[in-house]
Amino acid sequence: MKWLRGHGPLLVFIAGAVACIAGVAHGPIEENVLALIPQSIKQQVELFGHSPLSQKMMVVAQAPSATQAFQTAQQIREQLLQEQLIRPVGNPAADFIPQVLDVLPTLFTSQDQLVATRKLTPRAVASQFDRYQEGLFSLESMFTKQQMTQDPLFLTEIFFDKWKKLGQGNTEYQDGLLASPDGTVQVGLYDSTAVVSDLTAARRLQRWFTQQQQRLPAGVRVFFMGGLRYTLENMSVIKRDLLLISLVGLALLGSVFGLFFRNRRALLIYLLPIGILPPAALVTQLVFGRISGITLGFGSVVAGLSVDYAIYVYFACQTSSVDSAKMHSQIRKHLWCNFLTSALCFAALFLSSVEVFKQIAVFALVALSLALGVALKVFPAYFRSPVSVAPRGIKIKPLSWRSACSVSVLLVVWGIWGITHTSLRQGLEALNSTSSAFAQDKKITDQLFTADKRALLFSLGKTADEALVHNENLSAVLPVSLPVSELFVSAKTRAENQTRWQQFWTPGRIRSARQSLRTEAVRHGLNPAAFESFWKRLQQPHSPTVDFTAWYNPILTLTDGSYAVMNIVEDTPVYQTVAQQHPAVFVSASQLQQKLARGVKDEAVQVVIWALLFNGVAVWMIFRNFKEALLCFVPVILGGCILFGCLAFFGITVNILGLIFLPLLVGLGIDYAIFQLMKYRAAREQLHEVYPPQALLAAGLSTLAGFGVLGLARHSVLFMMGICALIGIGGAVGVALFILPAFRERVL
Repeated sequence: MKWLRGHGPLLVFIAGAVACIAGVAHGPIEENVLALIPQSIKQQVELFGHSPLSQKMMVVAQAPSATQAFQTAQQIREQLLQEQLIRPVGNPAADFIPQVLDVLPTLFTSQDQLVATRKLTPRAVASQFDRYQEGLFSLESMFTKQQMTQDPLFLTEIFFDKWKKLGQGNTEYQDGLLASPDGTVQVGLYDSTAVVSDLTAARRLQRWFTQQQQRLPAGVRVFFMGGLRYTLENMSVIKRDLLLISLVGLALLGSVFGLFFRNRRALLIYLLPIGILPPAALVTQLVFGRISGITLGFGSVVAGLSVDYAIYVYFACQTSSVDSAKMHSQIRKHLWCNFLTSALCFAALFLSSVEVFKQIAVFALVALSLALGVALKVFPAYFRSPVSVAPRGIKIKPLSWRSACSVSVLLVVWGIWGITHTSLRQGLEALNSTSSAFAQDKKITDQLFTADKRALLFSLGKTADEALVHNENLSAVLPVSLPVSELFVSAKTRAENQTRWQQFWTPGRIRSARQSLRTEAVRHGLNPAAFESFWKRLQQPHSPTVDFTAWYNPILTLTDGSYAVMNIVEDTPVYQTVAQQHPAVFVSASQLQQKLARGVKDEAVQVVIWALLFNGVAVWMIFRNFKEALLCFVPVILGGCILFGCLAFFGITVNILGLIFLPLLVGLGIDYAIFQLMKYRAAREQLHEVYPPQALLAAGLSTLAGFGVLGLARHSVLFMMGICALIGIGGAVGVALFILPAFRERVL
């Protein structure tokens, strides 16, 4: 019992961490590209995600011959339908013509009225019957006979002309298969029965295709592409990264432990992340309703930051010649200062509109708060006890004033050159991380679906009907009407069209048309009574029953509950100009990439400015000295110069979201400066032993171990953060150890 009371706080902390691990494991872990996008363009990216191919599942069959590829594609399609992995594609039923006639009154525009008038002339009726006569003796005779009796005047041509306009240039919406020029690659485009973010469904689909591949002859391949494949690829990469990062991170932290500590009590320092990361992840999951894999990957960074507090406490507790009360007062003040600067950087990150940045901010703030509490309230009781191995002493000789100035000038020039020569990846593809097998498969489909000069135009509305009204208004002011507005109409337009239809069929016009039809029937030896069902349906149309959205559905439901109508248009300025004057959004891939890069840059600049402002106020409140406050930013500025210079020199292309590291460099660089300046102040009170150089070096290497290990990740965002940390933090530590002391002695 005595042992339990003595270790009670530590045991409670460990038990809470285990419970949080279970909670995180049962909560949602999602990887959604929208979580990586600034709020200013999130709507456009979401709408762009509804582009034709992104909502389709492409099933690719590749074989040595065109016949074999076609047969394989047909076979896979039937099996997918049997397994209910894709939605059935609509096919015309026997009563398809009458169904179209029932829909036609709702689409009957004034322009259609002119077309129908021309169709009713005796000459047009005679010409149409001549075409029917030719069709009766062709291979399509069965369909021609059905068409002739159900629609002898071929009024449904009005509808089919509208449908043809919709399909022009959009082969992805044609039923059947799209083939490569030699036919050896056949692609089927289907609607999956699962949503794009359903990881379980994506894994099931991948297993199914793997099983099918094993049954196919040698040289024949089948695979799928689309949103589900991207989801699977990203999560697979992150899962592998999390395991690798965790194992390598622990190994590196163990190396730091062996270099500086090597006693069992100090082992608590590196067990600290195991206790603080699960609660932080659970809180983040509860706040946002989910947690991103990138946020979990950032745990290695937080692990490196969190152990700094325990490291400083450990070395302070080993200074036996210093009064215990004074030592605790000094180290407590120092840790609170470090926590304040780090917390303010993450608070600045929370001000970003990028959800992943907000998640990382909450995750880090909770973890660092727990780490500070444990370091100050739990660990001193263990670190005050005699240790078997004393910490190693390390002597570091700072640069002279002249040398420090020369090196600083060179680093500034290096940084300016780097900023002007660093390249930035701007596309949405930079946010996805995929395998080499995926890249090869994507190359095959890209050859069939080549990019053209097309863009997307979305009319928005709070309801589906309001979006349709706005789409019609948009179409009315464009030089060429939008095909979607002719097929998918609002309730008001539908009623107007039906009224126009009823007014068009006057008794006199019906009598004249029936007479022309009777004349042609007799001329071709047909019974006029065969057309009676047509006249009855014409005068008393049924309510439309056919659902054409089985072929094409341009009405989208967005995440905020609003609606959008999608139009595929040319990528020309006229559509962008009109969209700005209506409740509409114009999206092209090239412009979206530019907006994404600009949006993330603006977010990064704003966050860095807030971080600098917050930390500037903080260091002023800590030191109450203008010169010391300025010195705190020396490692930040020079560390940033080292970072950008190295990125440009080694030709590292920066991922746009890798800029998340910049505000963190501000906080970490200031932390190392605070250590050195606190050491200078503590020396006046004979407390300089509380700040041995190995404490700063151990803290810096621990942070590098946590941050730098991300450089091993395959996920582009995690990898970029790791590379930036390895260079930036390493540079900031070096500046704090070798350059800052020279500035301090000269200025102070």
